[in-house]
Amino acid sequence: MAPSVSIIISFYSQHVRGVAILNKIAKRWNVAKMKCHRSCNEGIGFMDRFRQIEVFIAAVEHGSIAAAGRALDLSPAMAGKYLSALESTLGTRLMHRSTRALSLTEAGQQYLVASERIIDALLEADAEAREGRSQLAGEIRLGVPRAFGTLTLAPMLAAFCSAHPRITLNLHTDERYVDLVDGRLDLAVRIGQLPDSALHTRPLGSIRMGLCCAPGLLAPGARRDVSHICQLPRLVFTEARSPGDWMVSDGKNGAHVIDGPAVMRSDDIILLVRAAIEGLGIVYAPMFVLDEPLKDGRLVRLLADHQATRLDLQIVYTDRHHQPARVRALIDYLAACFQEAWT
Repeated sequence: MAPSVSIIISFYSQHVRGVAILNKIAKRWNVAKMKCHRSCNEGIGFMDRFRQIEVFIAAVEHGSIAAAGRALDLSPAMAGKYLSALESTLGTRLMHRSTRALSLTEAGQQYLVASERIIDALLEADAEAREGRSQLAGEIRLGVPRAFGTLTLAPMLAAFCSAHPRITLNLHTDERYVDLVDGRLDLAVRIGQLPDSALHTRPLGSIRMGLCCAPGLLAPGARRDVSHICQLPRLVFTEARSPGDWMVSDGKNGAHVIDGPAVMRSDDIILLVRAAIEGLGIVYAPMFVLDEPLKDGRLVRLLADHQATRLDLQIVYTDRHHQPARVRALIDYLAACFQEAWT
């Protein structure tokens, strides 16, 4: 027989620091109990609701109701009943069903995010009850720009995982801005100007840009002023997020836009830098990508006496008040890393 909620709360009161938090849980349970009294009388109890949510999440993860049932040791018919009961209680359809696949409705997408937060909170409470807050545990879903993740973030994230062996980092690498809700991400590192949104941000610093080419692209003794540079072929990054892209300033005559002919376009900045090393054209890229080929002479700086655009670097996340402790720990860790390295 499942333990009552009052027993669960009593147990956690003895093992979890922060009795005030548990009092809030108890009060919310009493309110929820009154609100769902009618539903409970009709056979939908507290534990039933969690079972319904469990089936819903499993159906999304495994791709079918039958597979969800197998994962939870339920018959396909019983798993389907749990899902139908959940939709009936909510008064909306969460999934489109076909013989081949399931797809979430808009309401289903929103409910999935909320449901996963509930499960994460329960797992975190379990971990804290067993081992205390010093042992952070669980999964963090983090979105990072591909090149920045590979060249800059990788050692930082490796050190974080070593310090917290019970945390699993699930990394989504993409130069595009992936929606946090659609991508089921807890947070993301973003470079450049952000679109207007309801996301919360944590500034990390700024990224220097540079204009470079292979030494062989320039004829011996060739001029390197703006007018000459503007005639050279460009390698263009298509996911740039700054209105000042390809713009430099000498501090006297204002800003200059380098607008030579584009010989290659790509959403992969590392590919473009490699093409520049091969002598195909000039590239305008973050210095974290250019530092190594500049040091070993494969690239040379152009217009080094001019000031290039600096791009904002920040962390974005959706919910400031209900973040798991492990997510807050990662945000604070990255902020400390960049404060130490870039100031």
